[in-house]
Amino acid sequence: MADFWVNGIVSVRDHQPYVQLANEQGMIAQLTMAQVRNIAMDMLQQAARAEADALIWKFCENEGFPPAAGSAMMQTFRDFRAELDQEVLQRKLSDPEGL
Repeated sequence: MADFWVNGIVSVRDHQPYVQLANEQGMIAQLTMAQVRNIAMDMLQQAARAEADALIWKFCENEGFPPAAGSAMMQTFRDFRAELDQEVLQRKLSDPEGL
């Protein structure tokens, strides 16, 4: 795994807070607070989704289900999540201040 660093700064230029992301080859990005929060929320959401997918595989394996059953269950669950994601998006578009 590559090393990865996160550093909070206040810019001398505009006196605004930023977060810098870097690895052993240098700075990758300098992000605003809104960008950082969006990325952080996306990372948490993806971590939770990966855990849920792994749980489905583990459950199906532990119960002796064939691999195709695990694949079908995971696809159904992913489709369900996608429907829920669309519902949230629809609500945000129709009432952006309601959420």
